[in-house]
Amino acid sequence: MITQRRAEWNNTSRPEKERFMRELEGSLPEGFSFRGIERFERYGQCLETGVFTYKGSEFLWVPGDEVTLGWSTDQWPGDMDQATLDDLLTGLKAMGLDASEAARVLQEQMSPPRKAVIGAMLVERSPRSTGWTQVTEPELDPELHAEIRQQLPLFNESTSLSYEVYESYRLERDGERIRIHLFDYTADFAEWSASHLEKPFSILTEDEWEYLYGGGSRTLFPWGDSFDYTMKVGHFGELDRPEMTVFNLEEGDEKRPYDLELPNGFGLCFLGDPYRVELVVSPEGVASGKGGDGGCNICGGMGIFWGYLPVATYYRDLKENELDWVDRLDYLHFRRILRLQR
Repeated sequence: MITQRRAEWNNTSRPEKERFMRELEGSLPEGFSFRGIERFERYGQCLETGVFTYKGSEFLWVPGDEVTLGWSTDQWPGDMDQATLDDLLTGLKAMGLDASEAARVLQEQMSPPRKAVIGAMLVERSPRSTGWTQVTEPELDPELHAEIRQQLPLFNESTSLSYEVYESYRLERDGERIRIHLFDYTADFAEWSASHLEKPFSILTEDEWEYLYGGGSRTLFPWGDSFDYTMKVGHFGELDRPEMTVFNLEEGDEKRPYDLELPNGFGLCFLGDPYRVELVVSPEGVASGKGGDGGCNICGGMGIFWGYLPVATYYRDLKENELDWVDRLDYLHFRRILRLQR
């Protein structure tokens, strides 16, 4: 029998992995289909695993593991390079603090070190919006969405890239196409999950999210303790080519994906944008977010390191509890999982 722990799984032959996935397919809910075995690699971690489809979405099988999660001052400064340290210290100075406070300030914003046992699971490859639902024009109700129907031709004739009516609808230009998003109001997580989370799907816990995002790595970010200033990231663009703007892009540049949105070593895609947050839920049913701060640090002009610190593996938003569920719906995202025991 094939174990579901990561180390043993990685030593399993490809034919045995495929046989396991086909057996697993027969035990999954109706609608799941095994597509094949694929290999993923990034940040020094790799996984050869099964890819499944379910009603238009991709799910990846991820083996379990026993890992250490969280961050502490014992890990400071790690392998942080001078460019990252300079950016960090500039931000501290703006807060009225000095270099001696760096480790403490970072630790306050990270989950604590702890051991965690993660079970094998099927994980939806990409997260989707919790508060917004994309629809097509034919799906719009003639009466309920009369305003949207009137706005569509006006938006089409304009040069605007987007148009939004708060907590109602949003129009976005995608080449020649216009995407229509409707705001999906729910009062709290319980109401949302009752209408949007069909059985037997679940939402990740914080432990599971940190494992899937960082793979158990002991550095600040999944790739290391230094920020990678060669990346292309949202809100800043090409970090090592600040002279490049939307007005003088070289051929192909506009098509280069944002680095933090690329699949990781498990083949999973994350938001990679501090303005957007992924939903996690504690075993007690308390909803919170990971991977962002709603863009607070960027809006505050804190620079690249502090602006993107919320995408650190173990980051926790200290101000998150100040917001109600509805206040977070605009930028909150979720992915479904199936926890597997065998």
